[in-house]
Amino acid sequence: MKETLKGYAHRTSQHANEVTYLAEFEVSEDFGSIGAIKIENEHHKEVFVESVVIEGPSIDLITISCNSWVHSRFDNVEKRVFFVDKVSCLPSQTPSGLKSLREQELAILRGEGVADKPRKKIDRIYDYDVYNDLGDPDTDPDMARPVLGNKSFPHPRRCKTGRPPTKSDPLSESRSSEVYVPRDEAFSEVKNMSFNAKTVYSVLKAVIPSLETTMIDKDLRFPYFTAIESLYNVGVNLPPVESDGFLKNILPRLLKSIEDAQNNLLLFETPEMIDRDKFGWIRDEEFCRQTIAGLNPSSITLVKEWPLKSKLDPDVYGPPESAITKEIVERQIRGYCTLEEAIENKKLFMLDYHDIFLPYVHKVRELKNMRTTLYGSRTLMYLTPTGTLRPLAIELVRPPGNGKPQWKRAFTPCWDATGMWLWKLAKVHVLAHDSGFHQLYSHWMRTHCCTEPYIIATNRQLSKMHPIHNLLHPHFRYTMEINALAREALINAGGIIESCFSPGKYSIELSSVAYGQIWRFDHESLPADLIARGMAVEDPNSPHGLKLSIQDYPYANDGLVLWDIIKDWVTDYVNHYYPQQKFLQSDNELQAWWTEIRTMGHADKKDEPWWPILKTQKDLINIVTTIIWVASGHHAAVNFGQYDYAGYIPNRTTIARVKMPCEDANSDEWEAFKRRPEDELLSAFPSQVQASQVMAVLDVLSNHSPDEEYIGAKIEPVFEANQEIKGAYEVFARRLKELDRIIDGRNADENRKNRNGVGVVPYNLLKPYSKPGVTGMGVPNSISI
Repeated sequence: MKETLKGYAHRTSQHANEVTYLAEFEVSEDFGSIGAIKIENEHHKEVFVESVVIEGPSIDLITISCNSWVHSRFDNVEKRVFFVDKVSCLPSQTPSGLKSLREQELAILRGEGVADKPRKKIDRIYDYDVYNDLGDPDTDPDMARPVLGNKSFPHPRRCKTGRPPTKSDPLSESRSSEVYVPRDEAFSEVKNMSFNAKTVYSVLKAVIPSLETTMIDKDLRFPYFTAIESLYNVGVNLPPVESDGFLKNILPRLLKSIEDAQNNLLLFETPEMIDRDKFGWIRDEEFCRQTIAGLNPSSITLVKEWPLKSKLDPDVYGPPESAITKEIVERQIRGYCTLEEAIENKKLFMLDYHDIFLPYVHKVRELKNMRTTLYGSRTLMYLTPTGTLRPLAIELVRPPGNGKPQWKRAFTPCWDATGMWLWKLAKVHVLAHDSGFHQLYSHWMRTHCCTEPYIIATNRQLSKMHPIHNLLHPHFRYTMEINALAREALINAGGIIESCFSPGKYSIELSSVAYGQIWRFDHESLPADLIARGMAVEDPNSPHGLKLSIQDYPYANDGLVLWDIIKDWVTDYVNHYYPQQKFLQSDNELQAWWTEIRTMGHADKKDEPWWPILKTQKDLINIVTTIIWVASGHHAAVNFGQYDYAGYIPNRTTIARVKMPCEDANSDEWEAFKRRPEDELLSAFPSQVQASQVMAVLDVLSNHSPDEEYIGAKIEPVFEANQEIKGAYEVFARRLKELDRIIDGRNADENRKNRNGVGVVPYNLLKPYSKPGVTGMGVPNSISI
């Protein structure tokens, strides 16, 4: 190990926001290979260092990709260490001169020796904490929320901020206007000017409160359906939001200026689904199609047993047998087959939100600060000979309580006016259940929430020299920042989720319950998820080694191609760095990483028997592919179609505000329903304020930034520094472009009726690339919105 060479850098040029510095060194011929540099910033403010290039007559060009904030030495005397791109290596292969630097850098990121106190903006410390910062009990006792991350409420961990406890509850963390994330997890200044997190923040902090001031009655429903449509052609007048025009610059789709009134107009774009088919939302076949090609395509399951039964305690929740009987099913099938044949031939499918929601029915109905209701529900569907799904029955259940017995009823499509309107209302309740489950579990929990522990463990245990760190890093960018924003202003007590979704204040608590009951890492890979839901079986003679229960299942069809492309890239990468199993088993960083994900990041599930064991290259390939799939493909499938499908509230209502008119109905209620059933339907939908708030947020969440980083679109410098890895990446990128064409071909195939047809929105959510804006396509590398 040679003595470190020192030199001072001076500015040589500046173009826009980029400044170039030059430092000169005299390197002796016997110095050896350069493996790392140290940077000390003598400015009084931090600087963002993009890269360092070392060149000279006696050495080959050396590149160090930094992409990091370097603190001022006046804030921290420690110099920053950056490793040369080409020295990506396992711990045992670390050059002797870099071993101590590798270990020291990891110790800094773990915060070893640092006092337990509130983190500062310049800190780079990754540590774990429970979700105890969503409530605000010091402001109002009703704003208290339970701690999530224990036996009662199992939950993945978040990044520790070190904020002090609240005064009224020592177990709750106090809130602040800025939520700490390690410095390099925050958006860069350049990206912050246009990136989605800033936009989301502005909508949540400025537009949403302004909407509440525009209407005297926040519970006021839409008076008629054309009033909903007026949001696209008339808009909502807002009082002035910001005087500097910042909002208008970043929200061009939403905010239109009205100069003479000195205010803004919230004018929504027409969602693609309604633009194609104004009445699609009311059709049963579209209702079913969206369970496999819509926003939440990962909840539908195959019915394997009959009769349908609850697993909840019958002494508490009433008789477990479903109200959907064999007679009802066979009457609906009408001669296609018997019930037994339908099950044997894999023709019956279900959305089952019975057991997950039933324990919360009375809690939700007792909420005083919002108008909402809840049921346990089951929705049964039949696979027709044309490959499309048809609804057979919806069951809604209220458990016993408040002096009333259990109430349950099965609703079916029918041909009389009363039954038809009850069926429409039952669909509204199921849509509210599916919307809630999608947002709280399929989207927030399975992607955002469960990925954060992977990011923390990767930075704490895998050096930036580690090849697996480099492989995963592009898929972790900005996720912690967007999650911090969500805790601050989206899923917090009184936030948009609690205000506009049926479970109200129990929303995030319910996501914890779902995590405890459903989530398991070994089912997060797409093939394992499909098999677990009965939507596929292993079959070596079928494409991707799986035979699908529904052959035209757009999410699965496209997702499996993307899964295989990712897995093949990961396989080439892992086998390059781990040519033998012994290298993997002796990799102390890698083993510590996987142990920490299980025992600290997902601590409430650390003793589960289903966690994969990390012994072989195959184990590592499946683990890493699963993590990348969740952060890219799965997140894209459940996020970027939100506005196109849910931007028209009747198609995907987030809340059902009134109970079914046939539940405990008195004569006046029933007569009012018979006289004007449309009023009952409009009363069930979100209020005008809730609808506008949800639509504004979904528009932003569905938006691609101009500088979005799509999967396979740009090679990382560290991959480019290794010729074999560069070649594998080029194959990966080429296959992703082929997937784009494959999806276009499938959408043009008239035999694929679940993605092609009159008024049908093509399934583009897993197309890898997109232009900026709300496009309903594009798979970013990471969960950045």
